[in-house]
Amino acid sequence: MNGRLVTRRDFLKHAGATAALLGLSESFIPQLARALQELASGKPPVIWIQGQCCSGCSVSLLNSNYPMVAELVLDKLSIRFHPTIMAAAGDKAISAIEETARDLKGKYVLVVEGPVPEAEGGEYCTFGIEKTTKDLLGKSVPKDKPMTLWMEELVPKAAAVIAVGNCASFGGIPKANAEVTGTKPISEVVKKIDANKPVINVGGCPPHPDWVVGTVLEGLTWLSGGKKPDLDEHLRSKTFFGKLIHENCERRAAFDAGLFLEDWNDQNPDMKLCLFKMGCKGPVTYADCPIRRWNSGVNWCVGANAPCHGCAEPAFYKDLSPLYEPLPNVNFAGLTTSTDVLGWVAAGATAAGVGVHYLLKQLGKKPEEKSEGGE
Repeated sequence: MNGRLVTRRDFLKHAGATAALLGLSESFIPQLARALQELASGKPPVIWIQGQCCSGCSVSLLNSNYPMVAELVLDKLSIRFHPTIMAAAGDKAISAIEETARDLKGKYVLVVEGPVPEAEGGEYCTFGIEKTTKDLLGKSVPKDKPMTLWMEELVPKAAAVIAVGNCASFGGIPKANAEVTGTKPISEVVKKIDANKPVINVGGCPPHPDWVVGTVLEGLTWLSGGKKPDLDEHLRSKTFFGKLIHENCERRAAFDAGLFLEDWNDQNPDMKLCLFKMGCKGPVTYADCPIRRWNSGVNWCVGANAPCHGCAEPAFYKDLSPLYEPLPNVNFAGLTTSTDVLGWVAAGATAAGVGVHYLLKQLGKKPEEKSEGGE
């Protein structure tokens, strides 16, 4: 901190402010303080590599407008390799990966952005040079090094792996063409290499900067002896992906009242009509977008009159497309579709208000209905 002494009280206040900013529990503050202290003294090394991706996750993170977050990521952490932001190039850049993996085995965190295409020997995604190919005269010929080989080298030596973004976590948009490229999410690749290696997923296309920073912090406190992050079945932190978007949506009241936008030409933003019929995937998407919002809390997709596309979910993109059409197989807890009445039977935080007739049209026939022929 520019040589200025900081008291423990101020340090804990700093940790508390960080926890509050990211929406972390107060019980997390002592662990966070310890992690930040270790960051200030030791700078945990990070190797950030990219597979099949557009670098949008990196851009989202670097677009954070809160200086403390940027300082934490760019100054407090020792990012040894990041292809988008590093100044080095060529052999010098690649040597940074190799030296970190060799000298800091078991101490660095491997962050991966984008999935890994395994088809054709991994040649759909390469960076760096693998000098293993020989020509007819037996002379070594430079060959592009595939992402698959990088994973085989870096995963075993990493303390943990963090998959940043939907593509890395679940396959995302590249997975829609997986039959060609053989693309695999990071967790599947890591499991084949080292089944015991800790993996944490950060959903989103792209993820919110807080999701990335907060997840990294939770992971570092865990690795430094703190509490293991509370992860859901998809290895996402429940701190950021613990509740349905639908539960906190600002248009929930319209959903409950059965007031839906059905034609983009009829949209009146002031009416705040529910966008469910226009393809909103909020009822099946777990993320805190309505509360956290984007661009330093300014707005989010639904607030900008656009439907949620479900980009934080494992089903995105292939199984949630077409993006602007309603969910064909949505399943709400507590919904009774066998009764021929309008409305919902709500359970817990599940919404009420859509007519069963509409859901039956989307989900299929009522159980008692049978097709011709008695099937």
